[in-house]
Amino acid sequence: MRVLLDTNFLIDAVRFKIDLREIDELIGKNELTMLSSVKTELIRISKRSSFAGVNAKVALKLVKEYNIKVLESAEMPDRIMTTLADDKTLVATNDIELRKKLKALGRKAIYLKSKKHLAIG
Repeated sequence: MRVLLDTNFLIDAVRFKIDLREIDELIGKNELTMLSSVKTELIRISKRSSFAGVNAKVALKLVKEYNIKVLESAEMPDRIMTTLADDKTLVATNDIELRKKLKALGRKAIYLKSKKHLAIG
């Protein structure tokens, strides 16, 4: 199963100390991926002198540590994620609007529940 990580999911995983290996416990063996536009957004946010900036810097380190595959993309992340979501690809996001779009398409998403653990739905 491929898991497509969203910007806010990565930042929140750092912020709330969620280990990305929990995805394995939730869905089994998987391939963590992200869009190049998500990586670009993390780089942009990491330049800020704020908590989000610090979290984005750590998220970029996680990209290297977990060897997250970067998929080239030129379009808006949400549009691509809804297109790529299928039986073999789950989107990991905390964005409520994106989750609603995915649900309307009959797709599930991985999200952070109660700031403590991951859930799928």
